[in-house]
Amino acid sequence: SGDGGASPSSSDSPTVSGQPAEAGGQEPAEGAPENTPPSGQSAAPTDGVGYVTDDVDHWAREAYDFVYYSYAPSNLTDQMIQALKQLAEAYNFNVSDLTANGDADAYITNLQTLLLTEPDGILSDVNPEFKQRVADIINEDGTPCVSMFNLVTDSEDRALIPCVVMDQFYNGGRQIEWLSENYTKYWGDGADRSEIALLTLGWSASIDLNTRTEGSMAKFRELFPGQTVLNADGVTESLTSEGGYNLTNSVISAHPEVKYWFISACVEDLALGAGRAVEALGKQDTVLITASGAAILPGEWDAGYEGVWVGNYSVSPFQYAGSAIFGLIALADGRATMGTLWPEHINEGDLAARYMMQADIMTHDNYKQYLGDIVRSFGLEYEG
Repeated sequence: SGDGGASPSSSDSPTVSGQPAEAGGQEPAEGAPENTPPSGQSAAPTDGVGYVTDDVDHWAREAYDFVYYSYAPSNLTDQMIQALKQLAEAYNFNVSDLTANGDADAYITNLQTLLLTEPDGILSDVNPEFKQRVADIINEDGTPCVSMFNLVTDSEDRALIPCVVMDQFYNGGRQIEWLSENYTKYWGDGADRSEIALLTLGWSASIDLNTRTEGSMAKFRELFPGQTVLNADGVTESLTSEGGYNLTNSVISAHPEVKYWFISACVEDLALGAGRAVEALGKQDTVLITASGAAILPGEWDAGYEGVWVGNYSVSPFQYAGSAIFGLIALADGRATMGTLWPEHINEGDLAARYMMQADIMTHDNYKQYLGDIVRSFGLEYEG
């Protein structure tokens, strides 16, 4: 999935599948954000350059030819393409899509070939493993580019091209905070708070996904001090629903002493499998699951799902696509450069912006309104 990608694990990777984390838990990496809401960023800001609110006549120019280049196809990338096509009709650009099918070498080779066709701009979904190489190629060529999902940084953690990302540590923490505030809605007032344990379904091979897991564990330890925290690392299985099923089944089966479980999955695929495992184990009345994303769970709810997967921290595909495309248009227009786009999101030392999107928990009760409001914030009708 482009939502997190794969990169070498950090030195503080989570514990192995089903093993307790050390008492006190891992501390966030130096400079990691606190578990407080990201500041000031909504789907459609009202100032700056590179937003839907820019005072620009998009139909006073020729249509731009943009390319969405993903590392590998997924449910998320399919929804990104659909969102971009809807935006294209309203804001005068053409969009084509290209994928490297999960092949790192092909990504680089295809990028170089793509640049020879002289597109007006590229929306890139860059695997963190080769992000430096992609930035070098893009910046040498000069074609406008905005990265989505993952930061494109150098060895000194300086952002090299504009990126549309989320606050991963807050993401994980907000999931636990919401579960802490709402578990009695599902389990009743008689549920003993002291009997709740946390299972995180992580992916230590990705810094971003690992950070979500760290955020979940840190917030749980803050709100439920001294209680059980288990981390199942998805790299021992796969970043799929099957992987989520196997991890969840293994850990819950091995800990019959735990009465109540919170499960926080770093991606929706793992959560989907976790929900199925919980049902197979007959634990529907004592487990609650959250994850990150808005590509799978809304479809489950549309199909009538009412299970233990009860919410997501949701930056929708449309929010990624909409935020990135108005930045790319500003670059193509010449109203900004890669180093001046979204200046309010350029940190000290960065060469480009880190556009941090703010989101919250999407539930069965609010998901249509939640997703619809995001689409409408970009001036379009919601078709969900």
